[in-house]
Amino acid sequence: MAPDPSTLSVSNPKTELSYEAILLALFENYESIYDIDAETSAYQCYHESDSYSELRIAGSGEDFFAALSSHVPKAIHPEDCAYVQRMLDRDTMIAALEKEKYYSFVYRLLTAGEPSYHKIRATFSWVDGRRHILLGVRDVDETIRQEQAHTQELLSISRKEKNHMEAILASAAGYREVNLTQDLVLEQSSHLPSGDGVSAAVTPPMEGPPRYSDGFRRLCAHQIVENREGYAAVGSRENLLACFGKGEMRASVSFSVRRSDGSEQPCREVFFLYRDPSSEDVMAFCVLYDLTEQQRREKELRDLETALQMSRIRNFTSQMQPHFLYNALGSIQEVVLEDPQYASELIGDFTIHLRSCIRAMSSDAPIPFEKELANIKAYVNIETMRFGEKLRVFYDIPVTDFEILPISVQPLVENAIRHGIYERGKSGGSVTVRTRETPDAWIVEVEDDGVGFDTAALRTRAAAGEKDSTGLENIRFRLEKVMRAKIEIQSAVGVGTTARITVPKGGPDESDFGRR
Repeated sequence: MAPDPSTLSVSNPKTELSYEAILLALFENYESIYDIDAETSAYQCYHESDSYSELRIAGSGEDFFAALSSHVPKAIHPEDCAYVQRMLDRDTMIAALEKEKYYSFVYRLLTAGEPSYHKIRATFSWVDGRRHILLGVRDVDETIRQEQAHTQELLSISRKEKNHMEAILASAAGYREVNLTQDLVLEQSSHLPSGDGVSAAVTPPMEGPPRYSDGFRRLCAHQIVENREGYAAVGSRENLLACFGKGEMRASVSFSVRRSDGSEQPCREVFFLYRDPSSEDVMAFCVLYDLTEQQRREKELRDLETALQMSRIRNFTSQMQPHFLYNALGSIQEVVLEDPQYASELIGDFTIHLRSCIRAMSSDAPIPFEKELANIKAYVNIETMRFGEKLRVFYDIPVTDFEILPISVQPLVENAIRHGIYERGKSGGSVTVRTRETPDAWIVEVEDDGVGFDTAALRTRAAAGEKDSTGLENIRFRLEKVMRAKIEIQSAVGVGTTARITVPKGGPDESDFGRR
């Protein structure tokens, strides 16, 4: 067992080095170790870490407390300076050590400009017949922060439990607390409107002791108008006890009750089952919800989904660029008489592109990349007919075994042709579509050697409403939300533009885009 530093007495130390070794052993893992003469305040530092050296206190001196006081503001967190100076007052420390075996406190030291928790611990020792203070400084930042995190976690759990119960009751039409073992209603809400069907359902008239089974039977016989059998099966005392016996802590059932005006009101009752720790009785906390508002909101949601579907159709219709459709059809019409076979091939490409756009209107579900590639090639074939030798498109596609959103890469190719190559005039240019695979993702790139642009200036103009970037932002939003993918645009004026889509492996969550 290591010696107690408070009983350490070096009346005749063999060497100064041996005394230092004892101190280092006693104050293992400390950032700094000081030996202070309690009478004169003269001190000697036996160990000092790099982080604690920021205090810049001399390794030895005539007055430890004066030296420390002058350096505290330089390295101690501003909010802790006054506290540290008060705790390191000589008289305060000695008075405390005369009462207690140890004297310690925690404060924050600024290390590389960041606060970290440290702990000072001091104790008395006799050296050569004189009383000394052995003082160690230890880095306890990780320990303190773990304790803070644990405390915060406990507070968070307690807060969540409280919020959970408040949330349960906040949206409830009423509640009951029931002792299922003894078949008794212990408590029930009294704020429900009298004369209403729900009020009668939750607080039926009872004579004598309020027994759960009696009220439950009256409720089933007189108030339930929809799913009476289901409510009778789920909410019976016998079924709830059986559920608890099987380890099921929750049961619920939806039904409708008749209002006093004869109309029906949709409801849902949730039974939370638990065991009372003192009596060992099985209990149920029954919460009744009025679903009228929920059903209204569900209808609104269906209407919004319909509106969203129509909006998607309008959006994709606008993205198909009517002028492209008209120009393409006009150009094909000119080719029909001169080269019917070529015209037939162009009509096939036009059909593939149109079909891809229409398919994307009805679903945002990912498709095999090969289908998007077929759409890209069909679109490029049509554009090649119009641009001729000015447009050169290359494909570097070693990887196709992955999925992508429909109409997500083709618009990037369209942008490269229209805003990159077309604006170069007669010289034209080239577009390259490539794919590659990394251990974590699939990469799709669309690169052109067109006119390029200043990306920072474009963002500024788009933010000011001077430039429409809706199409690109729409693609970015869809890729992020549905596939957790991201799109990056790199461009340089006079050099060209590269659009890169990174699709993480692992696949999207179907809940993000609906079932295919």
